[in-house]
Amino acid sequence: MTKKERLEQNHRLWEIYCGMLYSGLHFEEGEPVPLFYHFGCPEFATLRKEYGIEGIAGRGGDFSMALKLCRWLAPNLSHAGDFSLTGGDGVPHNSLALLGYAFGRRDRGLNCVCKAKILQECCLALGIHARRVGLYPNSPYDIDNHVVVEIFDRKLKKWCMLDPTTGGYFTDGEKPLSCPEMRRVFAERRPGSAVVGRQRENLAVLREKNAEWNLYYAKNCYYFTVETVSGFGTDNARDAYVIPKGFDCRARNAKNAEFLLEKAREWEWDETAVQNIARWAEEMNARAPLIGSESLWAEPR
Repeated sequence: MTKKERLEQNHRLWEIYCGMLYSGLHFEEGEPVPLFYHFGCPEFATLRKEYGIEGIAGRGGDFSMALKLCRWLAPNLSHAGDFSLTGGDGVPHNSLALLGYAFGRRDRGLNCVCKAKILQECCLALGIHARRVGLYPNSPYDIDNHVVVEIFDRKLKKWCMLDPTTGGYFTDGEKPLSCPEMRRVFAERRPGSAVVGRQRENLAVLREKNAEWNLYYAKNCYYFTVETVSGFGTDNARDAYVIPKGFDCRARNAKNAEFLLEKAREWEWDETAVQNIARWAEEMNARAPLIGSESLWAEPR
């Protein structure tokens, strides 16, 4: 495919994704799901001491501090999209274990789920409200999704998305945006763009330079999951789903799991991956998703 053909294809996909988001602009009312943030986990003292995250975050507002942590992590964590599917080498799902396994190691990668876990816990360790948010596409035949972190900035009085995979965030040119705000930018074709790493260009340049990332976010912003318990590790964690009106996410997840399992066998993935997918499919069918509401983006209490 030539560069011109790729640009034309991306433009067509952009129109499709933005149109889908506009058609599903409004969310189900759902329920006001309680969210819990644990700042006093004893392991956070070890995290602060061993990795010096207080010095890395420095001083400033919550977003400024979290962004410095995000930019520190991104280049030091290699990517491995199948990390969890292949068993994750038995690494516990917490910041200390994940950093010990992969930080600064080019031969050991993590997926976006684990990268987000590290950034989330680094922020919590410094007293910043932080939670993981899953970004999902509409299509059940898309086996890709993304996970990012949202932090609450007390000065801005809003949630802001940070992506430890890129070391960046999303902006409308004036302020960092939350995941729903980013989604609305796409749906209504407003000015906005991903910022990758330490970029400082104006919005027009960013939109062109980061077109692939903007397309990727638009694809994966059809519905969200928000982690209900944020602390060290994943004990008692459950996701609340925030979905467009009329969307059956349970049916979508069931079909997606079936398709993923089919592809895993077709591509001859190892048995661990197949078993993990089958287990996930069983869990998806076993219980109805917890449907939340836009109140999940209210100021935390």
